[in-house]
Amino acid sequence: MIAHAQRLGALLGALLLLPAAATLAAPRELQVATLQMTTSADVPEARAIVELNDALIREICVRIAARCTQHPLPFADILPGIESGRFQLGVANVLHTPERERRVLFSQALWRSSSRLVGTTASIGRFGGEVRLADLRGAAVAVVKGTQQHRAIQGIAQAQRLRIVETESTGEAMALLLRGQTDFALMPVRSAYFLLQSAQGRATFTGPALLDSGLGGSVHAILPKREAQLRQDVDAALDAMRGDGTFQRILRRYMPFLAD
Repeated sequence: MIAHAQRLGALLGALLLLPAAATLAAPRELQVATLQMTTSADVPEARAIVELNDALIREICVRIAARCTQHPLPFADILPGIESGRFQLGVANVLHTPERERRVLFSQALWRSSSRLVGTTASIGRFGGEVRLADLRGAAVAVVKGTQQHRAIQGIAQAQRLRIVETESTGEAMALLLRGQTDFALMPVRSAYFLLQSAQGRATFTGPALLDSGLGGSVHAILPKREAQLRQDVDAALDAMRGDGTFQRILRRYMPFLAD
């Protein structure tokens, strides 16, 4: 009887531990903000950047044992969503800046980025050829709302008599440029790389690559200020991805020029 009671007690103890063990084994739930596919879904850049972010998110989430739900958003909504804690991770090609660092945490750098001015042959000719942003006067410039390009143009628009044309996507900015509704577009080189291929020679870069005033720098994933441990886990996942070549394979598939 004593042995039977001992066995019964051990069984009951094991059953009581099951819920706790199941809880420990359950993956954490993460809400992840990423760039939405725009109406310019036929533009290779739009597809590539969405697919790149998706591939990175899926790989990171597997490696940190998290169940991630993606929320596609306009770029301008991503930083406020992370800052408020509504989302725990943002993978949306966010440049590191001191102002943003005061609001959110940054992962380790994913890659480097710069910006360039894009124009058509006609618009570049009208403004004297090989146009530089610092010398540009009296032009209409398309930029994606809420980006560093937008902020940079706002800082010089009055002095240089520039008219800012706000857009929701780089694809929209290029479309306006090609229709003659703006003179130039200011965008990340990454975006322009794909959009210029689609433009089939109707648009081109003008002036040098731009790095100052937040127009270039390192691109990161972002997290709420209170998610310091999650940032450590994400960085560890990125280190492992680089160590076994997964990160480089993802870049080569979707953004080959970033993997150089």
